[in-house]
Amino acid sequence: MAKIIIDHSKCDLCNLCVEYCPTHVFSISPEKSVVVEQEKCIECCACVPLCPKNAIEVIDDDP
Repeated sequence: MAKIIIDHSKCDLCNLCVEYCPTHVFSISPEKSVVVEQEKCIECCACVPLCPKNAIEVIDDDP
């Protein structure tokens, strides 16, 4: 399973990850983007190049 890591020091709350994630993994809280549905991630990694601040990383969390 993939693990999504958000660097909150880089995130500017642009909302692109929320808008374009095909499985609705992300949400925006008042001060940061958060992963709310990690188990729904299909590892398409569309969020990684989409983020203008390079704040999102998707890593393979399998042993």
